[in-house]
Amino acid sequence: MNEPQDWKQLKLVGGQPCLDFVNTVDRDGERYSQDWFRDTIDVIGWAQSVGLLSSAQAEALLRQVQQQPEQSVKFFNQAIQLREALYRIFSAFAAKRSQTADDLQLLNTLLSEMQGHLRFVAVNSSFTWEWAETNQLDFILWQIVRSATDVLTSSDCDRLRECAGVGCGWVFLDFSRNRSRRWCDMEDCGNRAKANRHYERKRKK
Repeated sequence: MNEPQDWKQLKLVGGQPCLDFVNTVDRDGERYSQDWFRDTIDVIGWAQSVGLLSSAQAEALLRQVQQQPEQSVKFFNQAIQLREALYRIFSAFAAKRSQTADDLQLLNTLLSEMQGHLRFVAVNSSFTWEWAETNQLDFILWQIVRSATDVLTSSDCDRLRECAGVGCGWVFLDFSRNRSRRWCDMEDCGNRAKANRHYERKRKK
């Protein structure tokens, strides 16, 4: 069994759960330089760490992983498939490229499934959406899909950015004053870029 991940070490810079979900891997071209998701247990741990699952929900889902290993593998493969489709959608939007039909189809398929598990309920003097089922692994993906569609249909969509750092590929919402943020985190990719520029200037002298 893999050692438990220390989720406190994974920075949350996306601004929305769907973006932080995409940011569980560092991308170096077509390769991953680091991937926080090794199995379904990691996905559950991440979901709990970002507040998509309570501790009780996470424990119940971990029991499901032990009891239904084949279903767990199927879920994990779908989670990775969704993560990659969302990355391509967000990356394309940030670069003003067109999204692929296959990626949008996957998102729409999961969106249709998700909507079947939401219900409209009255709360005090107003109304809200409520999840009808929270005791299955797919509950994690439904929340990611809802977060993604909220971002893509909101006025904040034009704030989507992809980090300019080499070997990163993280996506985020740019809420800087003049919308000029280039890095996922100035302490990481930003400082590396500054160091590289400094090295190049010295090398050319």
